[in-house]
Amino acid sequence: MAWDHDENHCPLAAVDRRLSDVHRFWHQAERAYFNPDEFRVSIQAAIQTARQVSFVLQKHKTAIPDFDKWYGGWQEKLAAIPLMKWMVEARNRIEKQGDLEAHSFISAEIVASHLDEGPKIQVPAKLSDAPLELVKSIPDSMVGNHIKKDGVLRIRRRWIENTLPDFELLDAVATAYGQLAQLVHSAHMQMGLLGPVTTNVDTGEQYPEGLRDGRLPCMIGHEDARTLDVWLANGQPLEFEEIRKEVNLTEAPELKDRYGVDPAKMYAENGKAQDHARSLFAAARMMFEKDGHHITIAILLRDGRPVGMRELRPMEHGHKFIMMRALAREAQKIAADAVVLISESWSAPANPDKPYMRAVDSPDRKEFLTATAVSRDGEPILLRAEILRDGKKVKLDETREEFDGAHFIFAPLYEVWKKPIPVQWGDMPTGIDRAEQK
Repeated sequence: MAWDHDENHCPLAAVDRRLSDVHRFWHQAERAYFNPDEFRVSIQAAIQTARQVSFVLQKHKTAIPDFDKWYGGWQEKLAAIPLMKWMVEARNRIEKQGDLEAHSFISAEIVASHLDEGPKIQVPAKLSDAPLELVKSIPDSMVGNHIKKDGVLRIRRRWIENTLPDFELLDAVATAYGQLAQLVHSAHMQMGLLGPVTTNVDTGEQYPEGLRDGRLPCMIGHEDARTLDVWLANGQPLEFEEIRKEVNLTEAPELKDRYGVDPAKMYAENGKAQDHARSLFAAARMMFEKDGHHITIAILLRDGRPVGMRELRPMEHGHKFIMMRALAREAQKIAADAVVLISESWSAPANPDKPYMRAVDSPDRKEFLTATAVSRDGEPILLRAEILRDGKKVKLDETREEFDGAHFIFAPLYEVWKKPIPVQWGDMPTGIDRAEQK
């Protein structure tokens, strides 16, 4: 990823270069994560250079209209952010007192829900057996049995600085970079210039600013490279294969002939997420009625246009907890502001005597074809049609729409969008009924 500027014509080219230097030092630290000395040098260089961004910007004050009022507003905003205050203090300690006191830790948490509610611990990295104590602490109860069957133990290495205990150090600097990127973008706007653009150097695609708090896509999800997921049911590492495929437009006529679906008309013309869900669900119905089944697929949208598509193939229920977190990171990277998830689902009445019984295990379960649209700014919608089976024959009942709720499966997306989770349609023991994707 690159933060592009025109050095020949941009009056703030020197500021842009400093910001790009922070990005470059950040990636050097990322590559050196398991080499303490190289990590220390690179992350401290990033912190020092980050402070230079505002210094160089102030040297260009005569070129920025109404600088004092504009910059004063930004100073007040950044001073109110504890992390940005820490960045200033950290730079001063590096230059006046020596190195930061950074230490490597192992963090471990149990993921057994789409919510971040499981037990967590953090210990010095050399005590690598400590996560096993977390597993031993799982109680013998209904919730304990649920965790042991469907839970995942996530083990991560983390660098923590003594005076910033609640942040992983690389993520802290990435977040600070994002704040500075917004400052620099605002400076360009104040001068009536086009702001620098985030560009994917491999595809040439340009990303809008703001939805990632200024961070570049490559600075999100970096913890994956130092994460080990262990399936609690069997103690084996949990790994997912990711296969990327280009859409083959030459297959469009075949799709139309087989299903009666015109790919050019699968999306709503008005670009609204709810109407995209309606249009896509109509196509999904035709495909299901032809094949008798439907895959689980997530369509990522930005500004009303599809920008990504993922087929999800979880082998076990607990896999969905990790997959949906990965989907949320992907949405954050590409600044997707809405997602439509189409799948076959189970639904069943909640049983208060068995609060952790899944819908698939209920004797009263029903099958549905569903499409759910959730978005950063709009309200969610659920479309579903019951799957009716008669021997080998299968058909769909009428489509029903539901509003004002969302499955907790979308909680990772709501967290990325900094949006409260609405009243749920299911998924949790407190629901009137529960539902889950197959």
